[in-house]
Formats: sequence, C-alpha cells, structure tokens
Amino acid sequence: MRRRTVIVILIALITITLYLFWGPLFPWNPIKTGFRKIESQRATMYITEYDNENDVLWLEELLKEEEEFHALKFKQDFKIIVLGKDSNMKRFLPWLQGTGYSVKLGSLNVIYIGPNARKSPYGIGVYLKHEISHLLMHQHTFSHEKNMEILKQAWLAEGVATYFGGPHYFTKKEFVDLWNSRGLQFNSLYMENPHDMDSSIIRLKYTYYRFFIEYLVETYGMERLQVYIKSYVCNPKSYNDLFPKVYDNDLDEVLQGFKAYMETPVNQITRGYIQMKSIMMAAVAPWA
Repeated sequence: MRRRTVIVILIALITITLYLFWGPLFPWNPIKTGFRKIESQRATMYITEYDNENDVLWLEELLKEEEEFHALKFKQDFKIIVLGKDSNMKRFLPWLQGTGYSVKLGSLNVIYIGPNARKSPYGIGVYLKHEISHLLMHQHTFSHEKNMEILKQAWLAEGVATYFGGPHYFTKKEFVDLWNSRGLQFNSLYMENPHDMDSSIIRLKYTYYRFFIEYLVETYGMERLQVYIKSYVCNPKSYNDLFPKVYDNDLDEVLQGFKAYMETPVNQITRGYIQMKSIMMAAVAPWA
C-alpha cells in the first residue's frame, strides 16, 4: 500500500513538473524544442518560426539603443520568448488577461512576444522595443512596491514605451478623429490609471501618452525626459514634485500646451514622429 502511494505521488510530481516546464516555467526549461536560441550580452532570445542570420547583431544593437534612449543601463540579464503565430499564450501564462500581443514579467526578467504580435503588420520589433523599455525601467525601481507605483502612472511608462517602440496604433489624424468622435477629453495625467481604463479605449490612451511624450521631447528636449525618467524610477511617489522641478511647469500646465499642440494641422508632422518612424522601420526590417 505504501509503495503504491509513493508511486502515485512520484507520477503526480513528474506530471506537474512536466506541465510547469511545458507551460509557466518554459523560460527555464532546458529543452525548448522548435525554438532557436539567440544570445546577446544581456538578453537570451528563444524564437520559433524564424530564421535570419542578422538577428544576433540586431538584438545587440537594439539593447544599446534602449540604453541610449532611456539613459539607463541594464542591471540584470533577461530572457525573451517569441511564440509562434498559432500558439496559445495561455499555455505559458494561464493567469494572463489581455490581448496576447506582448507582456513583461519584470520580477522574473522575462518578456513574452505573443501570437498576435507575430501576426501584426507592424512587426514584432515594435512590441519587443515596447516591452524591453518596461523591463529596463523596472530594473531601476529597486523594489516591487516602487514598480507597482510606476504602473499607476500610465502616461509615463506606457507613453515612453510606445513612443520608443515607434508609431503604430494610429496616425495623428486618425487619433484626433477617433478621440473627438468618442467625446474623450485630455484629462489631467495625474488621474490616469491603467487599472481604471475601459479596454475599448486602451489603444487610444496609449496613443495619447505617446503623443504627449513626443510633445515633451519636441518642446523641452530629450535630455529633460531622460533626467525625469531616471529620477522618477528611483522614487516614483515623488512625481508630483519631480515634474515641476525638471520641466519648470506643473504637469497640468504642460498639458495645456499639449492640447494646443494636438490641434495643429495634421500635415505638420513633427520631427519626432518622422525620426521615430525611421528608427522603427530600420529596427523592424530584419524581422520582416
């Protein structure tokens, strides 16, 4: 009887272990059948349904670009799992609530690029840059509590990631038309919280944040944004006092200038938009 119980327990443990390494623990599975391993100095990528001789160099250059843009250095190595177009993201992240495009697991230093991103016409480079931006900032928060505090300020975390990732959801004209047709307002960014967002307008909100970051860069320069990011991730609760110190204006006052900026003729495309679009196209090219 005791022997049978031991056998049953062993079979159960083996089954659970196999399931975990097949699913949630896949990044640490020593055997990743069907995935190609690509290593860079800081990141190890596992990608399926892909074959390109330039991807190693491209990944290394992308990480350098991330550090230069954010004026931050990666503190820890991380893994990137790029799933196939027909894969099920729930297999790897059964608790996931979302669209299956991409996700960052900051505490585990893991990024998943999902099937919807693989099918996206923008290319997976856009989503990869977006999630790496989140991860890089996460590595500088020093605590889980501070990282959760950053998540409450979507305009910065999502705005920076979407701006750096490259324009994709909507053009300025499309955004303005949709924003106005939905009767949405550019409310105080102090009140923006991603946990309170209606899922039907998340893409519009992210585009709002991206254009706001673009406005900050165009109006005040990239260096100020980098100073703000670096100071903010160290002490996210200080953002009320920090923003005026860096930008010499309150966040709500700067928002008024942004509203006027968004009302400018759409054909007057900003230099920042053109610059980021060219960067995105160059980065995505290897993945086409």
